[in-house]
Amino acid sequence: MSGETRRLGQDDDLAAVAEPEIRSIDLGMPRPWRIALRLVEHQVQMIFDLSGVMVIGRAHRESGYYPDIDLGAFGGSDRGVSREHCFIKLEDDRVVIMDNASANGTKLNGERLKAKQSYPLRHGDEIQLGLFTIQVELLTNPFL
Repeated sequence: MSGETRRLGQDDDLAAVAEPEIRSIDLGMPRPWRIALRLVEHQVQMIFDLSGVMVIGRAHRESGYYPDIDLGAFGGSDRGVSREHCFIKLEDDRVVIMDNASANGTKLNGERLKAKQSYPLRHGDEIQLGLFTIQVELLTNPFL
């Protein structure tokens, strides 16, 4: 019956139809964090897996620089986003943000961050890059 959909009747034993064993697809690799950044002014959501360092900023085509998350197309330059404004990265088992000595600074829930210092991110946090507002959603925590 391979390749065909089996139609279950009311008399079928669902336990006999189900796989007897659940197989792991993990293969020993840790799952990445899945994060959504919602650009508040634009009602756009960017979803990505975080397994290293992600640079948030804006591209500079003349020099060939492109950050991981480019806010230039959303008016990042006019709203004070630097080319390499901040980093979102993993530290141990948590997600953190670090301002990269940006020209207009980074705020986390209204508090200005010190440059080059890590701050933990939580679900629902609000980040402000210059005048650009982003809401953080932690969709998948590999440690839960």
